[in-house]
Amino acid sequence: MRNEVDETLSSLTERFLADATPYILNGTMQEPAEAPEVTVLAIRAFNGIVAMCQEELGDSDSAHLEHVLSFMCHIDVNATGDILCNQIEEFISLYIASVPSSEKVDDYTFISENNLVKLIQLKQYGNKLRELLKNFIVQRKKRRWYQFYTPASKYCMAEDVLRKVDEVLEKINERIEIDSDKMIQRIVDNFYIIYICLLALVKYAISKHDIILELTVNAQIDRILYIIDPSFKAHTLKNKYLLYYHVVYELKELHASILADM
Repeated sequence: MRNEVDETLSSLTERFLADATPYILNGTMQEPAEAPEVTVLAIRAFNGIVAMCQEELGDSDSAHLEHVLSFMCHIDVNATGDILCNQIEEFISLYIASVPSSEKVDDYTFISENNLVKLIQLKQYGNKLRELLKNFIVQRKKRRWYQFYTPASKYCMAEDVLRKVDEVLEKINERIEIDSDKMIQRIVDNFYIIYICLLALVKYAISKHDIILELTVNAQIDRILYIIDPSFKAHTLKNKYLLYYHVVYELKELHASILADM
């Protein structure tokens, strides 16, 4: 039984290192692009975009909302469920799914939503693996019977593996922060079109009491917040990233308006 546990732990470690290596091996680790200093004017400009969208759609009836979504976002709200969901997802993906690169990059180094999600999953997996390895090491230190049944070579190997896992996790965390930073800057650059699309969808869904559409829009808001979250947490209370707070706030306001109607 003990050998089976050791083999399982070894197998999990090999799998983690094999999955993580392509994402951190190919020269992706570079200094994150510094966010521009946030000034009062920049925040006012952002708030002005939000206010303009809200004013434009403030008293809109469903016909006007349909027109805005069709003309600006290529979304037909009268389409059937799956088609409508795909139209919404594809439109939002144009502005958040990836960061265009002027250099040739492979599938692993490309900054994209899919890679960011994979990196976050690897981080979660690596953290659980790290706890298992630490527990293995602690058990041998604390309990005499565990020392007796566990060869010193396995203990030393576990410590070496833990160091490797820690090194990989550190690089994964750096890559997550860098990719999230660049993706949120792209979201900020395209916030007008993203926000007016989401706002029009929210207003239309609420006016029609369309629960399915509300859930679809909610999922897209959650999708954007998921991309923002690593960078947002990493830069908490740093003035130059203050604009991130405004982005998150406006998205959560849309989120709240949907939940209030359900």
